[in-house]
Amino acid sequence: MEQTNEIKAKVDELADLTKQQSEIKTKIDSIKAWFETMAVEDLRDTKLKTAEYWGNASAKVIVGNSETVKPISMTMIKKMLGDVFGDFVKEETTYKMTEPCKRLFSMMFMGNYTEGSLDATIKAITADEKIQRTLKKKLKGKYEKDAATLAKVAGLSETEASDWAYLAAEIINWEWMIQILASAEWKGTPQEAIDIIKAAIIVDEGIKVTVESEKE
Repeated sequence: MEQTNEIKAKVDELADLTKQQSEIKTKIDSIKAWFETMAVEDLRDTKLKTAEYWGNASAKVIVGNSETVKPISMTMIKKMLGDVFGDFVKEETTYKMTEPCKRLFSMMFMGNYTEGSLDATIKAITADEKIQRTLKKKLKGKYEKDAATLAKVAGLSETEASDWAYLAAEIINWEWMIQILASAEWKGTPQEAIDIIKAAIIVDEGIKVTVESEKE
């Protein structure tokens, strides 16, 4: 009799906890969705991949964008990359793209490039030849670092540095793509290569919310 009562109590407790778990999960998902909506807006028109939001203490919420590159036609990709195909794609039983290849194809698919010249862009930023040489060495297409560099080296305002860093990243992407196409001895136009990639792969965009809390 006593064991029966204990079983009933445990069943009721587990059912109650399961209900709470479901309600908590629903609440968590709702709050995560709220942060995702906010982050999409905050990250729009930037090269940032993550947004951070702090609580009152040591806890913070990190929202990060992710992009998954999936090939549809490796034959088309192999045709475009030609002799450098093996440098970008690991050939196994199935083809596996390297991280630089994923970055290249994601950039081409998403349109994260702007036709232009980094040298011309740097000259548009400043007429000081010494600063130009420094920027040519330091600008690498890393948005946050480049914005900080532009503010420090070229003396730009935060807004100006952000805008120029964004443009520089897109132009660096363009020049990188052109270099790869030249190495691949691609005979068509850059746009034709981009059209092939758009037809040959799928890029799944995702977003992830992470909660961190420091131990006190």
